[in-house]
Amino acid sequence: MPESEEPRQDIPASLTIVNEATPLLPQSNSASNRINANTGRRASTLSLSHDHARRRKEIIGLLLMTLSALGFSVMSLCVKLGGSVFPSFEMVFARSLVQLVLGLVGCFILKVNPLGDKKVRGWLVLRGLAGSVGLALFFYCLTALPLADATVVFFLGPIFTAILASVALGERFTLFDGICATLTFGGVVLVSRPEFLFGSEGGSSQPEDNESQRIFAIICAVMGAMLSAVAYVTVRKVGKGAHFMVHVVYFGAISTVLSPLGIFGLQKFVIPETWKDYLILLLVGIFAFLGQCLLNQG
Repeated sequence: MPESEEPRQDIPASLTIVNEATPLLPQSNSASNRINANTGRRASTLSLSHDHARRRKEIIGLLLMTLSALGFSVMSLCVKLGGSVFPSFEMVFARSLVQLVLGLVGCFILKVNPLGDKKVRGWLVLRGLAGSVGLALFFYCLTALPLADATVVFFLGPIFTAILASVALGERFTLFDGICATLTFGGVVLVSRPEFLFGSEGGSSQPEDNESQRIFAIICAVMGAMLSAVAYVTVRKVGKGAHFMVHVVYFGAISTVLSPLGIFGLQKFVIPETWKDYLILLLVGIFAFLGQCLLNQG
C-alpha cells in the first residue's frame, strides 16, 4: 500500500535572528511580502522569536526587565526617603560604592575580567560617564520634586533613546514613533506645569525662588534622561563585547570617583547617625545593583 504523503511545508525564504544586534525599533521586512515568480507562492520569513524556546527566552527577558523596573522604583523611593537627611551627591556615592563592590564580587564569582575587552573600554568609559552624570541629575531632582513628577519627567529617556538610536545606530524612527514622542513630551509638560504656561494655582503665585528651583530640577531631570539615553545606546553599541557585570563595574567605579567632587564642591557631607540612615544608603545601592543586573540581562 502506498504510504500517505505528509503535507508539504514551504522552506522559509529568509531567516531572522533575534539577538543583541536586533534593532531597538522594529524594521520592515519586505521579503515576507514577495511572491516567488517560479512557484507562485508567497515567500515566507522564519523568525526564531516564534520558536517555542525563543519565545520562552523573550518572556523571561520581559519578566527580568519588569523586575528591573521594580528594583529601580524601590531605589527611587529610598532616595526620596533619604533626601531629607543626605544631599543627593552623597546618595550617588553610596549607591556607586555598593554597586562597585557588588559588581567586583560578581566578576570574581563569574570569572569575568572587570576591565573588559581593550577594544570596547573607551565605550565603557563613555557609558560610565554618561550614566554617572545622568544619575546625579536624577537623584537631585528626586530630592527636589515629588517622586511621581521626577519619575515621569525622567521617563523621557526611552524617547531620547529611540531618537539617538536612529541617529547613531541607523535604526528606524517612524511617524508613529514621532507621534508617541510628541504625546509623551506633552504629558511631561502637563506634569511639570510651568508657570509661564499655566500661571499660578489659585491666583496666588508661589515664592519666585521655589518656582525657579522647581524648574531647575525639571531641567536636571530632562538632562538626566538625555544622558541615560546616551548610556543605553552605548550599551547597544558595545553589545556582546562586554559582560553585563563589566558595565556595572564601570558605572560604579566612575560614579564613585566623580560623586565626591559634587559632595565637597557643591554640597556638604552628612555623617549617618542612626542604623536607619545606614540602611537607606545600603538599600539604595543594593536595589540599584539588582536593577542594573536585571536590566542588562533582560
